[in-house]
Formats: sequence, structure tokens, C-alpha cells
Amino acid sequence: MALLRAPVPLGYGHASKEAHSIAAPLLTGAALALAGVVAAADKDKKVFYWPGVSLLMLVATSMALLASIQLHYYSRQFLYSRQDIHDWYDLDDSPGHQAQVVELYEWQGDDYGKWERSNDWAVHCFNTGTVLLGLGVVTVLIPPDGGQQAFCRWLAAGLVLLCTVAEVAWTLAIYRKNTQLREERGAKLTAVAKPRENA
Repeated sequence: MALLRAPVPLGYGHASKEAHSIAAPLLTGAALALAGVVAAADKDKKVFYWPGVSLLMLVATSMALLASIQLHYYSRQFLYSRQDIHDWYDLDDSPGHQAQVVELYEWQGDDYGKWERSNDWAVHCFNTGTVLLGLGVVTVLIPPDGGQQAFCRWLAAGLVLLCTVAEVAWTLAIYRKNTQLREERGAKLTAVAKPRENA
């Protein structure tokens, strides 16, 4: 018997693809561009309060997001459905193909496990990168002195920090909710799973 292996919720694989193949590259570019601005700032005119800390945060952001892209690329090759198996292989329900179908379904289950583990690491890297980006922007916005723009810069830094904290809280809430959903649906699938006739 080969149990069904699928993302929970079913659209999770597609959502992950959007985050790692679209959002992560854009955020990486933004972090590197901002790091370039900080690095190129005139040392005599103190524009940033903690330029070293800002650079460290922005470079760490870039590395975390790049790791999420690479891990996603690696993991994506292991996410495919049973229908993909039938699209690629000319298999039918004949007795001669039963053993091949069972073996391919087992491989799909094993490959799904590889996708799940690697993709979870990609998600952790992406979430870490977004938090580091928020904190990096906060360090860039902190005013170096009490000049005319200090109030606005402190306000902007506070707003970004508030949004970063909200991002952390939201991410943890979604993580808990998805973990609970996986456990509930996994238990239901295990309880009602019946072997396919050819499995």
C-alpha cells in the first residue's frame, strides 16, 4: 500500500514557489542595493548611526534569502504528483504494470519527504531573511544626530520595527495553524486511507 503524499494545504507548494522564486530574489536585490548605499556613504558626513551594523544586517538578509532560493530550487525537483508519474510514464492498470506503479508511487512518497524537509528549511531561511531585512532597515533609518529630519526618521524606524514585530507574530501564528492543520488532516487521511487496487 502506498499512502497519498501531498502538501497541506494542497496549494502550499504553489505558495512556496511564489515566495522563493519571486519575492526572495526581489528582496535580496533590495537588501543588496541598500547595503551598497550604506557602504558608499560619505564617512565624513555621518548619514547612518550604525553603518557597520546596518551592513551586517543587510548582508545577512541577502545570504538568508539566497539560501531560501537555493533550497527551494533543490527541493522543487522532488515535488510532483501521481498524475505527473502517469504523464511521464506510459502505465496502465494492467497486471504487467502493477509492480512498476507501486514502485513509482513509493518513490513519490520518498521524494515528497525530501521536498518537505528541504522546503521547510527554505521557508525558515525566507522568514529569517524578511525579519533581518526589517531590522536592517530600522538600523539604516535611525538618525545619526538630532537634525531636522530626526523625528521623521525615528517615526519611520518605529513603523518598520512595528511591522517587523507584526511579521514575526503573524509568521508564528501561521506556522502553528498549518502545523495543526497538517496533524488533523494527516490523522484523517491515515484513518480513512484505503489501498488502491493496484498498489
